[in-house]
Amino acid sequence: MPARLSVFVATGPVTVHRLQDGGDYVLGRGAGCDVRVIDDRVSRRHARLTHGVDGWRIVDMGSKNGLTVDDLRVTDSDLASVARLGLGGVPLRFEPLGEAAMRADAEADLVRRRDAARLQRQLDPAAGLRALLDRLLDSVMKVAGAERGFLLLTHPDGDLRLARIAGLAEEDLEREEFGGSLSAARRAIAERRPVVCCDASDDSRLRSRSSIEGAGIRALACLPLVVLDRVIGVVYADSREPGRALTELDVEILSGLATHAALALAVAGLRDEVEGLEGALGRCESTAERPWRRLAATHRPLETP
Repeated sequence: MPARLSVFVATGPVTVHRLQDGGDYVLGRGAGCDVRVIDDRVSRRHARLTHGVDGWRIVDMGSKNGLTVDDLRVTDSDLASVARLGLGGVPLRFEPLGEAAMRADAEADLVRRRDAARLQRQLDPAAGLRALLDRLLDSVMKVAGAERGFLLLTHPDGDLRLARIAGLAEEDLEREEFGGSLSAARRAIAERRPVVCCDASDDSRLRSRSSIEGAGIRALACLPLVVLDRVIGVVYADSREPGRALTELDVEILSGLATHAALALAVAGLRDEVEGLEGALGRCESTAERPWRRLAATHRPLETP
């Protein structure tokens, strides 16, 4: 029977692996592993997961920090049903799936991709900046399954200014326990890439003062808005729901939204500037003709022989 293996790491999205009948998979930190788990607690070749005539079986390959199945330390174990695995403390979830369930899983991914394409189409610069900002934050929170979020835009003076907020009050962002979330925003901007955590309280790089652990945040996504290598803003969403996880597909969809939104915001901003310039020119027009109209009046086309 095929199976699904989900790997949970604090400093990134959940990686989901679909395992086939008759498969032989090495799990570990090394570059050559079939299922790679990037964490210092995991050995380079930590465990082997195989499928034979008797079903699925996992075997420790002499790892330093050991293997657990449903919280029990083992050297090997048969896996006949859903199981919680641990590689040196890094949690994994093993789920046997029938062929029908595996197809349904793949079809659900296709539906999510179609929904993401629809959300991108709604990020239309013709709607104007206000509507675009609202749609962007709503879309990111929907994809991330988030309860709260905010959107910061870069001001001409270089500072980030709050543009939109949901599920929070503006003063919440100034509280000490929210410092870790702002650290995530700074990381996303500095590294110009998404910052995603499944359990942010375990990510020491996001801790600031009393950290986001005090806010009870379990999953967060923070995405920079980049146009031509220039960061024009950052969008953030988080969830306090226990067990909430963001997958690699979630991050792919969120990154696509952020890229599309950044371009749409740039176009909408340029459009506003052009409309403002046209309005200024209109106000400057006197009762006399505009300069280029006078120029046109004195211009005579070349006569052809």
